[in-house]
Order: sequence, then structure tokens, then C-alpha cells
Amino acid sequence: MNKYLKRIILGIITIIMILTLFPTAAFAGENDFEPRLSAPASSNPYYNRSLNIYSKQGYGMPNCTAYAYGRIYEITGEAPLIKSGNAGSWWFSNKRNDYYEYGSEPKLGAIACWSGHVAVVEAIDGDTVTISESHWRGKYFNTNTYSSPTSKYRQTFYGYIYASDSVFVEEPVYSYTQEISEFAEIPCNPFAKTELMLESKPVLIMNSPMLTSLVG
Repeated sequence: MNKYLKRIILGIITIIMILTLFPTAAFAGENDFEPRLSAPASSNPYYNRSLNIYSKQGYGMPNCTAYAYGRIYEITGEAPLIKSGNAGSWWFSNKRNDYYEYGSEPKLGAIACWSGHVAVVEAIDGDTVTISESHWRGKYFNTNTYSSPTSKYRQTFYGYIYASDSVFVEEPVYSYTQEISEFAEIPCNPFAKTELMLESKPVLIMNSPMLTSLVG
């Protein structure tokens, strides 16, 4: 009877240690993305002369490049690497200097680039993309939606610059599985198959001196 009691206590302690040290957790960065669907306040430092390099040079909003620069700064918390040029040059400047990854698929926080305009992706719903933008000598701020970027603005669409990817890195998911043998009069520990799983790689954790002392 004593032997079975020790086995039960050992198993309980093992489970408690697993739950305490390795809780199950999952994070998805894009779930934390906050779309901008209204105009930034004039006091917002990402868009005014405080932090916005275009505003400092006299090319502040309404201006698509000044807005896109400020919006990326706002999302990432870091000054964008593209710091000069008009909208039509951003795509080529990024490729030439290898600032950010780029491609044809929309992503949250990506910069949509046309031959004479840039905007920022705020939402994606199936094939529908919502962007926020500003226009040189035009609208201070607005949002727009499209299913095909090639049909917008009567301009050539180049693609998306993934300037916000650094803030959307997913954290690893921790979990564990447990297999407990049926109680029987056998010399082995019935909890010996308890395993810790980290990205599908099992690690046995039954060699702790504190645990083994209970069955000594």
C-alpha cells in the first residue's frame, strides 16, 4: 500500500511541476494589430514635425509618403528605413537597398506601392483589402478598399513592402502530453511515460533528485 501511495504522490508532483514551469501558451502577433481607420491628430508625433522626416522637410500631410512614413513608424515604433523620395521611388529604393522583404500578397501593415502613390494595409477580408492613405494636395486622410490593386488610381501597381513584419513574429507554442499507465503490481513507475512537448520534441523529465527521493 505504501508503494502505491508513493507512486501517486510522485505522479501528482510531476504534473504540478509541468503545469507550473511549462504552461500552455500561444501568441499570434497579427491579432494585436490595431488598424487606423480615422485621421491621426495633428499632435500625433509620428505624423508631425516631431518624428516625421517628410514633415520636417516641409512635405507633411496631406501627402501619401508623409502619411505612410508616419503610419509605419506608429506600427513598429521604429523610424522607417525609407526616408526620402516620392511615392513612385519607394518600391525601387526598397529593392535597391534591401530594406524590407516585399511581394505581391497583401499583409497587415504592409506598404502598397503604385507608380505614383503609397498606402498602408489596415485590414484583409478574403480578397478585399482596406488601406489607409493621404493624398498630396488632396485629402488629408481616408480609407479605401479594393479587390484588385491594379484597378486603383489608374497607375501601375508594383507590390507590397512588408515594412511591419518585424512586429508580427509568432511566439512558440508550448504544450505537453501525458500518458499514465494503469495501476498494476509491476516494479516500474506508472508515471514514467510523462513527457514534455516543445514543438513536437519530447523531453523526459523524471530524473529530478527531489522526485526520485520519494521512491527511494
